[in-house]
Amino acid sequence: MALGAQQQTETLYAPILAKNAVHPNGWPLRIIVASQTEARHNRANWAPSHLISIRATGTKLLSMIDLPEERHLQLQFGDAMDPDEPDAAKLAHIEATFAFIDGLPEDAQLLIHCLRGIGRSTALTLGILGRYMEPDEAAATLHALRPEAKPNRHVVGLCDTVLGLKGKLAKQALRFPAKVWKPVKG
Repeated sequence: MALGAQQQTETLYAPILAKNAVHPNGWPLRIIVASQTEARHNRANWAPSHLISIRATGTKLLSMIDLPEERHLQLQFGDAMDPDEPDAAKLAHIEATFAFIDGLPEDAQLLIHCLRGIGRSTALTLGILGRYMEPDEAAATLHALRPEAKPNRHVVGLCDTVLGLKGKLAKQALRFPAKVWKPVKG
């Protein structure tokens, strides 16, 4: 990789945490959140080492990044908010995601995408961030990564449940979308 391209990739995947003693391999949360189209168009420049693709059941990934199966988690669920919808996310999706995250090496560069990069992928990212930081800090970090985020509330609720946060992450998700992120008053 040319020096300029390497510096660009390092900037794109700037670590969110300086040290991460909680992650099994110390992964410092190098994440990009995007739409499927952005992921396809930027695959050469972004060059993720790991990928989480979220798509609705019955749809296909179009010309996605070519990674070995162990580095590409494919999740199938729709953007449903009602947990009773047949295509709604399930706890198993969140558990599979967290297991995938636990296997990331320290130098992993993770790209997470869904169709539009606004609902499901941002909700899952909020859950991932919520494993390593307080819910308000996780929400502020998500906003910095993807200002147009509108996290799917059902997916956030599942993350909240798995993480045992008793609705704290879901409460933060209600603050989206936000043009400007305002810190929570003490």
